[in-house]
Amino acid sequence: MAAMRQRFSAFRRRFLHPAPRRRPPPSEEPGGPRRAALIVGLGNPGAGYGDTRHNVGARCVALLARRHGVQLQRHGSVDHATVELERRALHLLRPRAMVNVSGPLVAGEMRRLRLRAEQLLVIYDDLDLPVGQVRIRPQGGHGGHNGVRSLVAALDGGEFARVRIGIDRPYDDGQPVRDPDRIADWVLSAPGAEQRRLINAAIATAADAIELAASDGVDRAMSAFNPARE
Repeated sequence: MAAMRQRFSAFRRRFLHPAPRRRPPPSEEPGGPRRAALIVGLGNPGAGYGDTRHNVGARCVALLARRHGVQLQRHGSVDHATVELERRALHLLRPRAMVNVSGPLVAGEMRRLRLRAEQLLVIYDDLDLPVGQVRIRPQGGHGGHNGVRSLVAALDGGEFARVRIGIDRPYDDGQPVRDPDRIADWVLSAPGAEQRRLINAAIATAADAIELAASDGVDRAMSAFNPARE
């Protein structure tokens, strides 16, 4: 008899007084703006790579952490921090792997955080943009960037937003260099003083754009930060 009364009480609690349903935040509501929740900055680990052109994405994530008063902490094979922006959790991530093989680490963190590809935003260097130019896209291909290629493969082609920071490429007599070895030397070297100034400014601009993408949506950030002819 006691067991029957307990089952009846459970029935009353469940069906006569159901728990209120949690209203999803705006980023989860149908038709709402697409907001970034996981920010990944690509770059090679180790002090020797810190100031190279290939590490502008990792530097941008580090800047975002400083802005919000947190430090990236090592968690396994990634550096991670979580900040609050507009009452939403914003995850900052820097893989502790070479750029070309960073995709599986990012995919693993997305599974851990239970995030979808459309909640991911990746920052990285772009050879085909002028030095210091920032460009935001809601999706796209890898464009020859091996780090993004690794991400696309690890996410089974899932679409994700990206912020590209221009580093340009070397030239011979005004002609762009395509040789892979010389390109590798270029991206893995530190820029000169003038290019450094432009890239530092671009990293700060990219951080502004990312905060807007997280608070107001990727489309809003594109409207505000992409070049006028975009």
